[in-house]
Amino acid sequence: MIINATVTAKNQITIPKAVRDLLKIQKNDTIEFIINEDKTISVKKEENKEIDLWKIVEEQQKIYGSVDTPEIDWGEDVGTEIID
Repeated sequence: MIINATVTAKNQITIPKAVRDLLKIQKNDTIEFIINEDKTISVKKEENKEIDLWKIVEEQQKIYGSVDTPEIDWGEDVGTEIID
């Protein structure tokens, strides 16, 4: 099967509906272009990688500390601030 797409003046193409349907491409999916040694190109949809919330939390804790980290004691409040 050969399906054509036209390159616009901004070097963009619209992925033809037949290809979107075949690869089950949806909004915000990532497409991989695989360039082979013989200069042919394969296109495939990158598999969705599940977001592991707890892994992200763990990485953030290493950088910023835990929400259980005690608040820094800055001393007594000096007084009220008056903002004009």
